[in-house]
Amino acid sequence: MRPELDFRALRAQIEAATWVPDFSTLYRRAGRVRIRDRMAVVGALVGTLAVFAPVALAGIFGRPTPAALGPNPDLGEAWTPGPVVSATGTYPSTTTLRAAAGALPDGVVAAVDVCVEVPQNRRCSLQVTMLREDSADRRTPYLLDALRQSPLDKLESVDLVRITGNTFMLSGEVGGGSRTSVRFSIDTADASPLPGESGAPVVGPSDRLLLGLGDKVVQLAQYGDLFGVRAGDGALSLLASQPPMARRTIVAGLPGEAGWWVAGADLTTGQPSVSVSTDQGRTWVARRLDAPAGLDAPRIATRDGHTAFAFVRYPNSIRFFRTSDGGQDWIEVPTKIELPAQLTGDKALVGREFGVLTRPDRSLMMWIQGNSEMVFLESLDGEHFGVVAGPGGPLAAVENGFAALGSPPRVSKEARNWVEATLSATVLPN
Repeated sequence: MRPELDFRALRAQIEAATWVPDFSTLYRRAGRVRIRDRMAVVGALVGTLAVFAPVALAGIFGRPTPAALGPNPDLGEAWTPGPVVSATGTYPSTTTLRAAAGALPDGVVAAVDVCVEVPQNRRCSLQVTMLREDSADRRTPYLLDALRQSPLDKLESVDLVRITGNTFMLSGEVGGGSRTSVRFSIDTADASPLPGESGAPVVGPSDRLLLGLGDKVVQLAQYGDLFGVRAGDGALSLLASQPPMARRTIVAGLPGEAGWWVAGADLTTGQPSVSVSTDQGRTWVARRLDAPAGLDAPRIATRDGHTAFAFVRYPNSIRFFRTSDGGQDWIEVPTKIELPAQLTGDKALVGREFGVLTRPDRSLMMWIQGNSEMVFLESLDGEHFGVVAGPGGPLAAVENGFAALGSPPRVSKEARNWVEATLSATVLPN
């Protein structure tokens, strides 16, 4: 007998198989999800604006004015002065002696860099003024704003040469580029550029003039050709020949009777080299030193042009050579120069000021920029060096003595007993 159908169970199965969800409930749930997602997006946008809005407002209303970069020499742009910023009471100023020439006791002329230390906008003016043992007698500099086209230009390797009488030549490397020079004449009342120059950079001559004893040699471009300067009128002249060497660098501050000395590098090997002319550039004695190339051109020290010393600087040491026949033959001095501890680390001599001169008694005086002050070494026999006290800055040979380009400046007749000197007035740059 067949069992009876369970209609209630069958009905439950059919309803379960054919059940349709309540779409109104689904719509309500989907709406709540959409609102939640939109609120999350709005919250993220509000957080982003809170972070970037202050930065944007500062960029619009608080950004500094563009930095003045000065002229572009490649385009021939001329520099025009910018707005004047007063330094008094706002920014400190510094005065740095860069070079000196002339004669003691009261005829030393100094090239002075006067700078206003505006953050990220340091402005300088190279000026020429008087350096005297006693009180200064001038109220204004001889020259203002020399060499630079813009007060923002970087100026390196400044040199000042007395050509004759009251005629000087000032030169330097501007903006890391080539060397530029200006000639000027001074007297007790005022200074003026030489005729036809109006303070403009010196251009190389095109004529070869007759040069004689007492005439000087100058360089108008770094490592460039040499030119003679006639003592009588300051006229520039081509030379009969150039010293056969690369990286030619004139040795400044030597007595006239010592001849013309040029340091550089051998054309073939690159070794340090020295050339000497005693006939105003008609002939040259060129000799290379038995040493590898150094950090820069050799430093030459001589008093009479007969006995001379050449110093070659390396990253960690200094080698030096001696000649007793005016540069014909050079031999290395075997004694090692012992340096103080602050100058003995790895590459400790790289990028430091370095120089050497001969005193009237033939002793040698060397200076090297230390970590905080200038270090001086002395040699009485031309072989052994020892650390000694010094005047505080690089040394420059002038006629009848020496000038120390430190702060304060000092002068001395024999580079031993130093007397504090006075600079004439300087002017703050605009």
